[in-house]
Amino acid sequence: MANRELPRLVTVPSPQQDISRTHAEVRVDSGDVLVTDLGSTNGVQVLDEHGQTRRLHPGEPSRVAVGETVDLGDGVTFTVERGS
Repeated sequence: MANRELPRLVTVPSPQQDISRTHAEVRVDSGDVLVTDLGSTNGVQVLDEHGQTRRLHPGEPSRVAVGETVDLGDGVTFTVERGS
């Protein structure tokens, strides 16, 4: 397995302890960004560009489109952007 394929753990601040130690997996597969809720206590939500929110199903990789925002809880979010 090449180094670029190894998982990289990212620690995010969670003052209220709302984010689980292994909360979610984010990966790129054939150009798609896939986010998987790893059975977190508070879940993972995705907000689309129209303001619609969907909650991810634990253990199921979900495609997150460019412009959509992933909410891990406790004020921690990230938005998927097109790479250069």
